[in-house]
Amino acid sequence: MSIRRAQDERLEGTPDGLNAITEIMDVPDAPTIGTATDLGTGSTASVTFTAATTGGTATTYTVTSTPGSITGTGASSPITVSGLSVGTAYTFKVKGTNATGVVGPESVASNSLTLAFPFVGAYDALFTTTLSGNASSVTLANIPAGYKHLQLRILTKWGTAYTAYSRIQFNGDTGTNYAQHRLEGYGASASSAGYTGETSGILGINSDTQWGASITDILDYASPDKYTTVRTLGGYDNNGAGGIALSSSLWRNTSPVTSIVLLPSNGVNFVQYSSFALYGVK
Repeated sequence: MSIRRAQDERLEGTPDGLNAITEIMDVPDAPTIGTATDLGTGSTASVTFTAATTGGTATTYTVTSTPGSITGTGASSPITVSGLSVGTAYTFKVKGTNATGVVGPESVASNSLTLAFPFVGAYDALFTTTLSGNASSVTLANIPAGYKHLQLRILTKWGTAYTAYSRIQFNGDTGTNYAQHRLEGYGASASSAGYTGETSGILGINSDTQWGASITDILDYASPDKYTTVRTLGGYDNNGAGGIALSSSLWRNTSPVTSIVLLPSNGVNFVQYSSFALYGVK
């Protein structure tokens, strides 16, 4: 059994004079390293280990990264190490410290771990509706401010023969405070366009012959420091002759978004069974 020991010498008076008394304290042996795993935050990892069954008893353990010498401490396995960077390959070692502060040797290195960018999840449904009849607009009101972004998912069709974009307005603003950009394809043809001074942003392409679907991200919607940016992927199929588009819009206003109005293209309606869903993205 390998036991490392530290010596602390002191002098203690006795009837015969000064005698050197040596106190022996057990030093913790190296733990057995386990597995390092990504905690999914983009900056933290969890490291497991097994305490040594030989040597002194450790009361705390320290995990250290390579590179960076970033540490995490705890009384038992696992231990979380914070302050790591996405894209860097790390290994970790662990060592124990006993009650008097004596530090034991480190374990061997863990597996190599490279943190990934965190997944932005936790979509909370804020608004869902399916039209029971034709409608010239749909309003999403009282939008809470506690999310990072919003995501809008719609399935729509026109009530009049027409092919164009659905539209979006924020906080009742119908002024010329929007910019639009789009890249689109119809069958074998493609085109692009951009406009400023518009009265709405744009979403996915729709027609009267086929249902169109689109997914729209509304970024940093509650920020008081940024204009609201909208980006959409959407389109419809018509036996290979449909349309698909990537579009973006900008609402030139720094007010947090509290309501949204969705509109079909000018002069048409959303038909019965068109559906709309708004999600908060944490």
